[in-house]
This record gives sequence, structure tokens and C-alpha cells, in this order.
Amino acid sequence: MDLMSYEEFKKTPEYQKFIAENPGIGTLKVLAFTAYQAVPIPNVEIVVTKDFGNHKVVFFEGYTDENGMIQNIQLPAPTRKYDPVTQEPAGHILYDLAAISEGYETIKKYNIDMYDGISTIQYVKMIPQVEFKGVKFDGN
Repeated sequence: MDLMSYEEFKKTPEYQKFIAENPGIGTLKVLAFTAYQAVPIPNVEIVVTKDFGNHKVVFFEGYTDENGMIQNIQLPAPTRKYDPVTQEPAGHILYDLAAISEGYETIKKYNIDMYDGISTIQYVKMIPQVEFKGVKFDGN
């Protein structure tokens, strides 16, 4: 699968269909912690992607701050609608989030549902790698 930046994706015919279906904006906040959310982890690389055929489009790439946070990641989402029965937001889009940091499990992966006009918070549980007699363990 080819990796493609969001800027490159905007130049493709697939983008026109995607943005027509997802004209709204959802906001994502990521919090990376260890020790049951007691210790924030700075400098965790956060990558938000979505697959389109043979392409994996990178919508966001950045690092958590000293508080283990990245705020205000804006992602395309379907226009806000409400389910009349449940009164819950309807119409969402799914993105993939990967968290990568040296000394922790190699890659943490999450599926993120984004809704127009709604802020989503994703907690990322980082598990330290442990080395015992030259063998690395990642908590699994």
C-alpha cells in the first residue's frame, strides 16, 4: 500500500468524492499516558491515516507535548445529522491512529470515529518495553 500525504490526496479524483461526502470537520485530541493515566508521555509520534484503495492517506502527523497531548487535530467528517430515535449523532467516518515511541510497545493502533462539530478524545495507553536477560518484552 502506497503512503500518500493529505496534500497529495487533494490532487486526486478520489478526493473530490471524499470531501463531497465529508464536508464537515471533527476535532481530535490525543492523550498519551502510562501507569493508568498517571504519567503523560511526551514526544509520542501520532499518525492519523485512512485507506483509499491502494493508498494510505496521512491526514495528520505530529508529536505529543510535555503533557502527553496533541489538541485540535481537524479531520473531515460527514455533515452533522442526528438519529431521531436515539438522539445520537449519525453519520461518522472512521480513521486509523497509530502511536509510536521508542522504549514503548512498537506501535499502538486505534480506530477513531469522527463526527462533524464534535470533539473526540482518544486516550493512548503506552506500555513500556522491558528487557530481561537481553530479551525485550512489550507487555503483551
